[in-house]
Amino acid sequence: MKISIVTPSFNSARYIRETIHSVISQQGDFYIEYFIVDGNSTDETKDVVGKVQGLLADNNYPLGCKGVELVFISEQDQGMYDAINKGFAHATGDIFAWLNADDIYLPGALATIARIFSDFEDVHWLKGITSYVTEESSIWKAGKCLLYTQPWIQSGIYGREHYFIQQDSVFWRTWLWKQSGGIDVKFKRAGDYCLWIKFAELAPLVTIRSWLSCFRTVKGQLSEDIDAYRREANGFSPGKKFIRLKFRLFHRIEGKLPGFLRATLFRMIFGQPEFSVILIQKDGSLNRITGNYYEVSSLL
Repeated sequence: MKISIVTPSFNSARYIRETIHSVISQQGDFYIEYFIVDGNSTDETKDVVGKVQGLLADNNYPLGCKGVELVFISEQDQGMYDAINKGFAHATGDIFAWLNADDIYLPGALATIARIFSDFEDVHWLKGITSYVTEESSIWKAGKCLLYTQPWIQSGIYGREHYFIQQDSVFWRTWLWKQSGGIDVKFKRAGDYCLWIKFAELAPLVTIRSWLSCFRTVKGQLSEDIDAYRREANGFSPGKKFIRLKFRLFHRIEGKLPGFLRATLFRMIFGQPEFSVILIQKDGSLNRITGNYYEVSSLL
């Protein structure tokens, strides 16, 4: 299996060394194709990447996988999503993902991804657990296992009315990217929101209960302005406002109801949308569970 990862960057020298290491140090029975697509940085980003490329070329970088190809592209672009599109235009892997230049994968993340995509042919995109690190790389918040259902993604619930689908722990099969057409470069913040809606038109998102990545909280980053993200997302409407209204009303009152009433009201309002999660058991075996929200969440 080959896993293609794209990192968009611009003046990312402060953190990109750690990001690169978190990718190419992954261990497992797979190849890594890694594209760093840079927007003509004026800091030391090019030097940092060049040093790692030199170590790889001289076989002086210890690898735990079957091979790594690191490609660096540096040219003027139209922003982050344009850079991501450029990277995937060159990618030849079986699995795609993108990791921003200040975020990191946790050890074992890609081995878990490769195993699940190999074992479950009907899983076409998946979401693991995202934790959060400080600027100094200390984890300040452990992530939770979040559940997603295809109709709600299609309706634009996640990222607007509910929690986000954090991109750093999302992986998908190549055909999804190609059939979706990639990300519209008009977006500056909410391109992932649009992409997930397009993916959900093609396949359900499966959660895996595994810590895969860390999102770095950096002062001044684009994701800091949640209101701007949601304003941009509001401009891309899948045209299913009624379900968003129902969700908004349910979300306001669910915390005031006892558990049995919440489940009953949920079924009355939404029917039985299906949630799917893959659990990694203590013995290393994989257990896939599918059911309604309350059935699945009770096992997490």
